[in-house]
Amino acid sequence: MKIGSLVDAMAAVSRVATEDFVPDALLRRLCEVAATTLDVDGAGVMAADGTRARFVHADGPLVRRAEMLQGLLRQGPCGDAIRTAEPVVVADLQAESRWPRFTAAALTDGLRALVAMPLISRGMVWGTLDLYRREPGSWSSEELAAAAMLADLAVSYLVMASDRDTARAAERALVHRSTHDLLTGLPNRGLFFDRLEHALAGAHRRGEEVLVLFIDLDRFKLINDTWGHAAGDAVLTEVAARLAGTLREGDTLARLAGDEFVLLCENIPREPAAVVDVTAQTVAGRLQQVLAPPIAHEGIELTVSASIGLAVASGRQSAEELLHEADAAMYAAKASGRGRVVPHRQNTTMARRSEQELAQSLAAALDAGELELYYQPIMSAAEIDRIEAVESLLRWNHPRLGVLPADAFVSLAEQTGMLPRIGHWVLDQACAQLEAWQHQLGPEAPRTLFCNLSPHELADPSLGTILSRTLETHHLEPGRLGLEIVEKSFSDPLLVTSLTDYQRRGHPLSIDDFGTGYSSLSRLIQLPVRYAKIDQTFVAGLPDDDRCRALVAAVLVLAENLDLQIIAEGVENPEQAAHLIAAGCPLLQGHHLAEPMPAEQVTAQLSARRPLTSTH
Repeated sequence: MKIGSLVDAMAAVSRVATEDFVPDALLRRLCEVAATTLDVDGAGVMAADGTRARFVHADGPLVRRAEMLQGLLRQGPCGDAIRTAEPVVVADLQAESRWPRFTAAALTDGLRALVAMPLISRGMVWGTLDLYRREPGSWSSEELAAAAMLADLAVSYLVMASDRDTARAAERALVHRSTHDLLTGLPNRGLFFDRLEHALAGAHRRGEEVLVLFIDLDRFKLINDTWGHAAGDAVLTEVAARLAGTLREGDTLARLAGDEFVLLCENIPREPAAVVDVTAQTVAGRLQQVLAPPIAHEGIELTVSASIGLAVASGRQSAEELLHEADAAMYAAKASGRGRVVPHRQNTTMARRSEQELAQSLAAALDAGELELYYQPIMSAAEIDRIEAVESLLRWNHPRLGVLPADAFVSLAEQTGMLPRIGHWVLDQACAQLEAWQHQLGPEAPRTLFCNLSPHELADPSLGTILSRTLETHHLEPGRLGLEIVEKSFSDPLLVTSLTDYQRRGHPLSIDDFGTGYSSLSRLIQLPVRYAKIDQTFVAGLPDDDRCRALVAAVLVLAENLDLQIIAEGVENPEQAAHLIAAGCPLLQGHHLAEPMPAEQVTAQLSARRPLTSTH
């Protein structure tokens, strides 16, 4: 073989590498050049697959069969060259015994001599360049050197191609990470806005609608706080997968942040508003449906729901404006009871704006001394002027809106993250007041002071420590501080363990609004409850409504059998009080007996030991 021929061959391989830089094209050209330049009957290339050889390309059907056969049989010269990183040179296959099955097949096909030259770079074998002849005979040192040079040239370009592909893959991954959420793989806020802007522009041209659904998981923080962030991440990942499974072609589901997702639906025909609303509600209903089954994680089942706000592009809203409308509708859904779907209306945005202003004021209210505890006595039916216990009730002395009850801002405090701080303040103030009554009044002080705890507060893992520290600071026994819980808290298995622990510590527990929520008799038997409040909606019908009388009587019988103390709340007139006392209800609370009042008024009434009067 002449040097000029080898140079021409190397130049031919280099041209392919520089022009196409495609590995397959390079390997095909390598086989063609090797077959003509090195005076062989055929050439092939095998790729390294671990320690095995995998067929890539061959020059002609005879060599293709020999190459593929080695991959199928998992034996042959190519595999040995890959494993040893050394050339395998065979002058006559008829004298070869290392690969009996391959050798027999190759001889049958008329092959007699071969070379498997490893493609080596960076300390690893990338594959082999294989040469075949029909006639037996030794391979000259010049032929082997030429084969090695072609192999080195080829592998250098293969490495360059691999580096290029790796760089491109890294670039694609970087771009993907910049536009997608790392946890769920969904588009992120930036990519969503880009698609929403394009969707709005296209819809305007085509005369179509664009629908945006803002999806916020209800009480997701409770899962994180109770079961840890690994459980929270598992929930987010599963929620993303379930929601993504509902998408039509062209829809975009994105994760904005935390537990907030947003769905963009394009190509909605322009119809009357009522028809579009039905379409939107149908889409939202499908999302609610796929979220309904519990999510299994490490042996526990986690139930999630979502509040969904709907907004439809009607005119020339910007992407920011449309998302803001969907966001406002979502908050309206949460305010209406969670797990709801609410379409955007103009007053929704106005209400959301007012809510945001109230949230800003609430953030400063605690430091400004605008929050205050009122106390409503709970009276003994056996001695109607005796205060058996008191319930602390939070009030906000708003400088512009006047005195606001807790219902007007507790949900807002939860949404803005203010609730833990406010809740800790309430516990401290209530216990400080009970300590003061204990010092001032001795045995006339209320036996128990009840504080209301929301499910969100109950889920706080630090609550037990805070309770213990607060009681110790104010020199109180746990039995003096009662915890009042809404009934639906007892339907949540995440909270029952905590409630049982507080009961074991000595805190009396009370169910508020009993009969309006989710309790069943079997669950009630298992709960660590000492008190239950008959909801005021049942008391309101007394003494004339037959059903209210029957229900109250049934609750009192049940309570006696379960060793529960019943508190009738919402007692508004003497007739109701008289009926409840006659029916055997042991404790009463309501405006007829005493309104919620500041601590000093309760102190005065306790000191005088006289019947409490209304503060109207």
